[in-house]
Amino acid sequence: MDTKKNRIIEYIIVGLTGILYIFQCSSWTSPLYPYAYGYDSSWYSLMGRAITCGKVPYRDYFDLKGPSLFFYEAFGQLFIKGRGGIFLIQCISVVLSVVLIWMTARLFLNRIGSAAVLLVAYYTAYALIWGGNTVEELFMPFSAAAVYLTLDYIKNREKALLPPGKAACIMGIGFGVYLYSKVTIAAVISASVLTIIIILIKARDFTCLRDCAIQFIIGVVIVTVPIFIYFIVNGAFSDFIYCSFLFAFKRSTDYYEAFSLNWELNLLICYSAVFYGLCMRHDDKTDDERRSYLIILGIIQFIALHFGTPYLYYFLVQIPVLSVMMIYFIIDITHRVTGVIKSGNLDFKPELRDFAIFLAIAIVIYGYWNLTSDKFMENIMIYEEETGKNQVLDCREIYELVPEWERDDIYNLESGMIYYEVTGSLPSNRYPVNLPYFLHLDPRIKIDVMKKLTLHTPKWIISERMWDFDDEDVKDFVFYNYDLVAENDGEELYRLKD
Repeated sequence: MDTKKNRIIEYIIVGLTGILYIFQCSSWTSPLYPYAYGYDSSWYSLMGRAITCGKVPYRDYFDLKGPSLFFYEAFGQLFIKGRGGIFLIQCISVVLSVVLIWMTARLFLNRIGSAAVLLVAYYTAYALIWGGNTVEELFMPFSAAAVYLTLDYIKNREKALLPPGKAACIMGIGFGVYLYSKVTIAAVISASVLTIIIILIKARDFTCLRDCAIQFIIGVVIVTVPIFIYFIVNGAFSDFIYCSFLFAFKRSTDYYEAFSLNWELNLLICYSAVFYGLCMRHDDKTDDERRSYLIILGIIQFIALHFGTPYLYYFLVQIPVLSVMMIYFIIDITHRVTGVIKSGNLDFKPELRDFAIFLAIAIVIYGYWNLTSDKFMENIMIYEEETGKNQVLDCREIYELVPEWERDDIYNLESGMIYYEVTGSLPSNRYPVNLPYFLHLDPRIKIDVMKKLTLHTPKWIISERMWDFDDEDVKDFVFYNYDLVAENDGEELYRLKD
C-alpha cells in the first residue's frame, strides 16, 4: 500500500473520530439528545432556514452576528431541515478541523504522538464546546489551516505543501469569513500572518512579502464580493453594515465586562503557550521561528479574547493554540528520550526549563479536568433524563393553541429561539431575539417596535415572562391591550382584547 493511500486512510479514521466526538458532545444538535435545544444554536439555524425561505438577514431579522455564519447555516438547511442540517455542517467543520490538526502534528510527530495531540484537543474542547453550533466551532478549520500552513512553511520552506502566495490567499479567505462573522476569532490567522511577515522581513524577501500581501487581499475580496452583491441586490446593504459592524461594536463596548478571575482562568491555554514559548530551546533558526510563532499565537489570542463577554464557548478558539503547544511538547519529549537512548546514559537529570515546560502543560490539563468531566456527566444526564422534553412540549402546546391560519402572524417580544426550532416556523417581526437590550442600545428600535404595536397591532403575542420584560412602555402596552390566554414554563401567549 503506497504512502498516499496510507494518508487517506489516516484522514478517514481521524475524520470519523471527529464525527463521533460531535455526536456525543454537541448536546444542542446531536441526534443523541432529541429534546436538548440551545438558544444561540436555534437562532443561528433559524437565520439559515430563513435565508433558504427568501428572507434577508438584518433587513427581515435583526442581529449583530456577521452573515458568514448565517450563510453556512443556510448551506446545511438546504440539504436537511432543522437539527439535521446543523449536524451536517458541524460534521463538515469538525472533520476539516481535526484532519488539519492531525496533518500539522504529522509534520513533526509519528502517529502515536499525533494521536496524543488530538486526544488532548478533544479533551479540552469538550469543556468549551457548550451545546454546539457556534461560530467558534464551525469556522475552526480556517484557524487550523493557518496553523498548518505556517508551521509547514517554517519547517519546509520551498518544499512546503503550498507556496507562500497561495497560503496567504487561503488565510485571506479565512480572515474574510471571520471578518463577516465575528472578527475577534481571527486571532490565529492574525498571528500566522504576523509571524510570516517577520520571517520574510528578516530574510529581506520583500518580493515574496509583497506577493503574499496581494494574495491575502485577494482572499479577503473573494469572500467580500459575493456578500456585498447579495446585500446590495436585496436592498439591505446599509442594514448589513450597521448590524454587523456599527451595532456589533456598540454592543461589545457597552456590554463589555470588567476583569474577572473566572475570565482569566479560562485563558490558561494562552498563558501557558506564552510561558512555554519563553522556556523553549531555540538552537537553530527553525526552532526560533517555531518558538516565536507560539508566543505570538498566545499573545494575540489572549488580547482578542478580552473583547466582549467571557462566555465559556468563546474560549474554544484556543484549541489551535493548544495543539501547537502539545506538538512542541511531544517533540521535546521525543528528542529527550531519543537522546538518552542514543547516549546510553540513563542517569538523566532534567533541566529547570524541562520542569517549567511540563508545568505549563500540566496546568492546562488539570485546569480543564473539572470542566470536561462536568460537561461529560451533564451530557449523560441529558441523555438519560431526556432533559428539555418538557420545554419542547411546552413550545408545541403554545403553538397549537393559535389557529393554523394565524400562526404566521404571531408577534414575538422575547421568546426563546427554541420555540422556532421546535415548531419549524419563522418569526413575523424584525426583532424576535434579544429585544430588551437592543432597545437600550438603540432607541430607534423601540420606536420601530412601538409603531408596529400601535399602528399594526398584532392579534397574537408570545413572550417569556412578560412581567420581567425590561421596558415599561412595551410591557404596559401589552398588559393594557392583551389578555394572557395561556402560559407554561416555556412561553406566555397573549391575545388582543376584543
